[in-house]
Amino acid sequence: MLIKNQQELLEQLLGSVNHEQEIWLAGYMQGRIGSFDAAASVCVSNVEKPPVMIYFATETGNSRGLSLQVMKAIKAAGYKVKNSAFNRLKAKDITPDTLTIFIVSTHGEGDPPESAVPFFEDIQSASDGLFSGLNYAVAGLGDSSYEIFCGAATDLDKELQRLGGKSFQASLLFDVDYASHSPAWIEKTVKSMNDLVGANTSITGETSSSSEEFVVRTGKGYTRLEPVKGVIKQIMNLNDIDSTRQTFHVEIEYEDNIVYTCGDAAGIMVPDEKNNGDSTPRLYSISSSPSYHENEIHLTVALAMHKNKNGSTGYGMCSKYLAELQEGDNIEFYIHQNQNFNLAPDDKDVIMIGPGTGVAPFRSFIYERSERGSDGRNWLFFGNQHMHCDFFYQAEWQEHLATEALHRVDLAFSRDQDHKIYVQDRLKEKAKDVMEWIDNGAILYLCGTRDPMSKDVDQALIDIIAAQKSFSSEEATDFLADLEENDRYLKDVY
Repeated sequence: MLIKNQQELLEQLLGSVNHEQEIWLAGYMQGRIGSFDAAASVCVSNVEKPPVMIYFATETGNSRGLSLQVMKAIKAAGYKVKNSAFNRLKAKDITPDTLTIFIVSTHGEGDPPESAVPFFEDIQSASDGLFSGLNYAVAGLGDSSYEIFCGAATDLDKELQRLGGKSFQASLLFDVDYASHSPAWIEKTVKSMNDLVGANTSITGETSSSSEEFVVRTGKGYTRLEPVKGVIKQIMNLNDIDSTRQTFHVEIEYEDNIVYTCGDAAGIMVPDEKNNGDSTPRLYSISSSPSYHENEIHLTVALAMHKNKNGSTGYGMCSKYLAELQEGDNIEFYIHQNQNFNLAPDDKDVIMIGPGTGVAPFRSFIYERSERGSDGRNWLFFGNQHMHCDFFYQAEWQEHLATEALHRVDLAFSRDQDHKIYVQDRLKEKAKDVMEWIDNGAILYLCGTRDPMSKDVDQALIDIIAAQKSFSSEEATDFLADLEENDRYLKDVY
């Protein structure tokens, strides 16, 4: 053991070297002392380390993936650590005797992910001093092309401070290239924790690499900073005569060696001359199968329209740009990973709820599962206004039914009868079968507009569970929340 003066000299030396020099020193010392038991490769002080809790709030899975990497590093440093989603977190669940790390993505214009909204509302109404004695750290994931960058993480940090918490290191706000910078932040976080508790544990092994459960693809083609080029192969209007809407099927060919999986989105880069000074890319769910549609991505794009103050018709910037493209035109895009909407294992049944353009990822799912020869059954709920002019991909669904790649389809065309019928109404009509599929392990997917559609579907599922299982509303709500926490109810809503 080092005496006090030796320890001070060593700490002074280590404080002045960079990472590469630390590695050289480690090799030098190992060479001097020869081989030794691997168990001795971590020098652990007698300091008792507090437990660590990592909470993540995510829309597409990035915060979850980062939490797994952080957990791995902290565990290697000798701490007991757990991680959990924000889904049912309440202010009273956070205790000052636990080091707490919050990893928060920002959605939309500075908002927290949908699953974290109840917690944010809870702490905003809490009394000052509630978190007195809490030591915490915050990491935010966002996109600096938006006006409010990492707004959710910034708001959370302010509330934690108001409630008496003390950050053991400054909050860090990551841009879209977070994967390139997160290893250094992870290393700094572990060091800050050790400094806080007076420990001198060093991390062994490769702790900053991605978890086996979450692989972050980096480099060209995976962020708006490094898009790739494609060429329009085909574009067609999916709506027929008499429809009040225009929805386009867009096929893009590419040559770059990029990878996407079912559930991912494409970020479309609008050229400077067409973006009116708004350089923020727009994300669209990919509706093609990586196995079936090689070197192509397909998109299902609704032309966004609105009335201007002068009575003229205005259009969404990106959807208008896409709608006006012609075959052979060039386009820039990147792949946006969505680890929260992964395709189910081949042996699992799936129930897919996707009205309107929300059906896009499910087209991808069905083609992919068919190409793989998956054993699991596929049940689709689709809705729109009119069957004769708004039934997207009708011929394809009929072919999938004929080949048993698709096993059931339930349709809700809201304007084809006197009273409006929506996908949530069809779910209730099939309540017994829906519950049977869920009880037998089916995975639920929901894609489409957040408000009111996704909330109406949530309520329909709660009603189904309550009725079929003789549960109270609270018990049914908890049952659905459990499905969501266990990745058996996955949402991609916007």
